[in-house]
Amino acid sequence: MLGRRRPPARRSRAEARSRALLLLAAALASAALAIVADAVGGLEQAERAAVDARFRLRGDDPRRLGPVPLAVVGIDGRTLNAADEYPLPRDWHARTIRRLIAARARVIAYDVQFTEQSDDVDADNALIEAVAAAPRIVLAATEVLDDGTTDVLGGGDLLRRIGAHVGHTQVDRDGDGVLRRFAARHDGLTAFPLVAARLATGRPPAADAFADGRQWLDLAGGVPVVPTYSLVDVARGRVPADRLRGRIVVVGATDPALGDIHVVPTDATMPGPVVMANAIATAIRGVPLRDAWAPWGVLLTLLAALAAPLVALRRGPIATVAGALVAATVLAVGTYAAFLADRVLPFAEPALALALGTLTALAISTALEAAERARTRALFGRFVAGDVVDEVLARTDDDVRLGGVRTDATVLFCDLRGSTALLEQLAPEVGIAVLNRFLGAMSDAVDHHGGTMVGFRGDGLMAVFGAPLEQPDHADRALAAAREMTGPALRTCLDQLRADGTATDLAMGVGIATGPVMAGNVGSQRRMEYTAIGDAANLAARLEGMTKQHPHPILLSDATRARLADPGGLVPLGPQPVRGRSQPVDIWGADPAVAD
Repeated sequence: MLGRRRPPARRSRAEARSRALLLLAAALASAALAIVADAVGGLEQAERAAVDARFRLRGDDPRRLGPVPLAVVGIDGRTLNAADEYPLPRDWHARTIRRLIAARARVIAYDVQFTEQSDDVDADNALIEAVAAAPRIVLAATEVLDDGTTDVLGGGDLLRRIGAHVGHTQVDRDGDGVLRRFAARHDGLTAFPLVAARLATGRPPAADAFADGRQWLDLAGGVPVVPTYSLVDVARGRVPADRLRGRIVVVGATDPALGDIHVVPTDATMPGPVVMANAIATAIRGVPLRDAWAPWGVLLTLLAALAAPLVALRRGPIATVAGALVAATVLAVGTYAAFLADRVLPFAEPALALALGTLTALAISTALEAAERARTRALFGRFVAGDVVDEVLARTDDDVRLGGVRTDATVLFCDLRGSTALLEQLAPEVGIAVLNRFLGAMSDAVDHHGGTMVGFRGDGLMAVFGAPLEQPDHADRALAAAREMTGPALRTCLDQLRADGTATDLAMGVGIATGPVMAGNVGSQRRMEYTAIGDAANLAARLEGMTKQHPHPILLSDATRARLADPGGLVPLGPQPVRGRSQPVDIWGADPAVAD
């Protein structure tokens, strides 16, 4: 019955194929648009934000500092106050380096530039001597000369003699000013973090680590994660040696006033030496965080674009949206899980493909359902009044095709008496006019009482009450329609025929039966009609034929009488033999309604 949820009616193969092709085309178009949008840079900022969200969600992870411990010695506010000048005198740097040598630091990564002589020659010499004493030290440079050398400590000859190494400390920020990646070389000079990592491990990063250019800076954390000490404390011997022993110690400016502050995905104010410590740890671990293989991203985009259309093949808009939300959740969880496994999958591109696929799937489904609804309205408009059609469509919602359902209903058959002899006396066009007048009046009576016209049967018709809309009073409606048909409707028809110049007497009979029927569409996809099939329909047809032997133009079954709210005015006719039935059937007679 209407009001109960039913599975959607099956579509024809042609309809299903057309729907599938449209949705597939929508999915492919959505994927293509997302890929193009990403290729032209339209999704760049959204993708950066998605990566940043993964970094923040992962949070600090000290394990990513790698197998070689690190520490930072910072030129902070306390150091600046103690020195009372900046740049710091070079004898401060010399003392710091000697303290780190004494503490047996594994590598000294000095992120301070010494490209020009200071005003204190003795301090300059002290610094050179300290650098020469360090077994493994890398100094910072930001400029490279035309011959590939630098001006650090006066140039390449001195550096070679004292065994110092130089690394480029330039950083490459993205267009939004955030530092997310670092390169292996700048202007032909190896990057500072890679030189420090090589000195610490004795081997360079994996050969393919930077094959695609810049790689992800696999952030382990900021100052709380990387032990950080004030340079003034180290220079004056106030930091225990065991806190620095065996570590890669990065020395550099940490006070914000000195300007060496960077925005990274997890921190808007990360000091440069801490950034370098994270980069060194990333290099030592073989630069594990990599972009996923490009075809995986394309596949992910295609799958995301297909998610909603695949649901829309079988389900309605609500299920399609729910499926898209599930797909979005899977996409978010999947990209984050891949990130934890050191692979960066694209998110913005498949997310856009998912959104476009969902919108186009909803648009196509809505258009197809609207066309199907219009076709159904045209189909049911042949059987029931327009307001009933509207109510049917409103109540069936996503099942506008109305597949056959079992329901309790009342079936009515009516037939014109003596029509064969009458039509033999009339010209064909007059005979058709008579039938049209009669059937029009009878179908109007059915509509007036909310019945559904199943169809015309020669000079009669079949109607059902209680389907497709559930009507608790379907028996009362059917009897009221029958009384109007045999009374006022028939008299009005006769008056119209007389007015047309066709003076004739017409008689009719009506049979009514109540019981379970299967009501729904029958036929093919090209031609179908609504009908009601069941014992009640068969009995109603038999009762209509029996009106020829009874004085009452309306005969109804005992089941119909039992369903009437007011059975008054019925005449009991007792058990009667009915053709096709082994046992007699209790029937009742009814007379036409009296005109007002």
